[in-house]
Formats: sequence, structure tokens, C-alpha cells
Amino acid sequence: MQHNKDTYLYKVLDYVDSHLTDPLPLKTLADISTYSPFHFQRMFKETMGETPAQYVKRLRLEEAAHLLIYEQQLSVTEVAFQSGFTSSSYFTSAFSAYFHRSPRQWREGGYLDHFSRPYQHSKKSKLYSNNKQDDSTQATYTEYSWLDINEVKVVHLPPCMMVTRQSIGPYTEGIPSVWEDVYQWADSRDVLKKSSMTLGAPKSNPYITPPEKSRYECCLEVTEAEAPEEILKPFNGGKHVLYTFHQPVSYEDRSYLMECYGELYSFWLPKSGFRYLENPIEFVTFDKGENSSLQVHISAIALAIEPK
Repeated sequence: MQHNKDTYLYKVLDYVDSHLTDPLPLKTLADISTYSPFHFQRMFKETMGETPAQYVKRLRLEEAAHLLIYEQQLSVTEVAFQSGFTSSSYFTSAFSAYFHRSPRQWREGGYLDHFSRPYQHSKKSKLYSNNKQDDSTQATYTEYSWLDINEVKVVHLPPCMMVTRQSIGPYTEGIPSVWEDVYQWADSRDVLKKSSMTLGAPKSNPYITPPEKSRYECCLEVTEAEAPEEILKPFNGGKHVLYTFHQPVSYEDRSYLMECYGELYSFWLPKSGFRYLENPIEFVTFDKGENSSLQVHISAIALAIEPK
């Protein structure tokens, strides 16, 4: 891993995540990276597969796609502005070109071309009722099939600082090797404690983000004294809905994880009195024998929430 270059690139990605509604010109992002605009843009495209401008636009469109589904009280214009667009007409044009549905069509059921089940509080429309799924198939998506509802709990997680590494690419490939890097880093410094939170953070939605452009953060709780050479990232903690699996889940079982996330978002969330705040997190466990490779599994998933 080219840690120095990656560190500053990922610092830019974090900045974009938290400033998506702000102007994000190339020079601003290049200054954060400490590279010149020319070298930053070349480095960014080599790593991310798209220019900084294309990346920012895609993230804004993906944010809008979520808001249109899960924030039904927002108008299309409000969604555009809350996603970082400054023109409602440009947003509609860009959204329609990217998702092949207008924002209104997407909200009224067009998203089901990408998602596996309807959000229970989404608006009904002709587009929804004429969806390709027949009535018998639709019925299977109106009740819990993947989650054990008795294991869904609302908990409060403590804030902490975390050392992070990122994986860019399909969620079914590559992530365990990044965790191996995190494990070796922590083990060599004797900072891997049983009490430390080990979290995976999917930064992209597999239903709408191209697999090769998906981002995933591997995060380990540390103190500043334990990692003076690292740029640590804060984990805000707070209220989360948590689902613990009966058996840890492999990263190769991403389709199963997506079904579980789908039921949390589409069934539990609308009736809970909460709204989700940000991307989900995954609690990760390590298992390493003396002569075996590191085994990494997901023991639980969670969403940061707040009252509506």
C-alpha cells in the first residue's frame, strides 16, 4: 500500500463526504491533498477511475437518489439543494441522464429497477403498480424474511478515534486483504485490544454504485498516543439501530447482507420513528491461528439514527 499518497487522497474523500453541499473546485481539493491541481487530478483518476468533478457529481446524484426515497417530505427542489446542486433544472437533467428516470419517476417507484424492495412509506403511483414484479413476488417483500426482528435493538455507541484504511472496488473482493493490513499494523504496535471497536464502513450503495467504484473503510479504534504517525478519523458514536447475526457473516455473502440492510431500511426504519443519518457500519471480528491466514467476518450491522 502506498500509504503516504493514499493517506492524503483519502483525506480528500473524507472532505468531500462532509462538504458535499459546498462548492468543491479542483483547487480546493488539490490543496487538501498537498499536490498541485495537475498532479492531484491525475493521481485521483488513476486511483478512483474518474476525475474529481465526475466523482463529486456522482456522489451528489447518489445522495439525491437516497433522499428521494427516504425523505418523502422533501420536494425535488429541496432534494437537489440538499445534495449539493445549485440548480433544480440542472439536477433534474443530470439525474435523468444518470438513472434513466426523472427524480419524480424515481421517487414514485422507478428506484425499484435498482432496489430489491419498496420503502414502505414511499408514494404509490402507476409506475410502482406497473413494476415488473408480479403480485406474488411483491408479497414476499412485505414482511421480514432475512432479519430476526428480536435481534434488532437501539443502542448508544461511544465516540472514539479510529485508524482507517480504504478499499476501492467490489465489496465481495479485496476488503479482507485491507483488513490484513490493519491487523498487521495494529499487531506490530500492540494496540489490538479485545475492547477496541473494529468497524467496517460501506461508503457506497451496491444497488446504485458501480462495483468498481465502491468504497469501503476498515476502521480500528485507537488513541492518539497509540498512533502518532496516523491521521485519525473520529467516529461520532451516538444512537444506532443494531442487528447482531446469529453466526458471523463472510464478506463473500454480500447479497445476504444487502437483504438484511434492505429490511432495516424498508421495513424497520419507516415504523421506528427514526431517520438514518449516514452510511451503515459493520462490526468486524478477526480470527487468526498461529499458522493460518486472517479470517475476517461481520458479526453485526448498524445504522446511525435520530428521531424524525
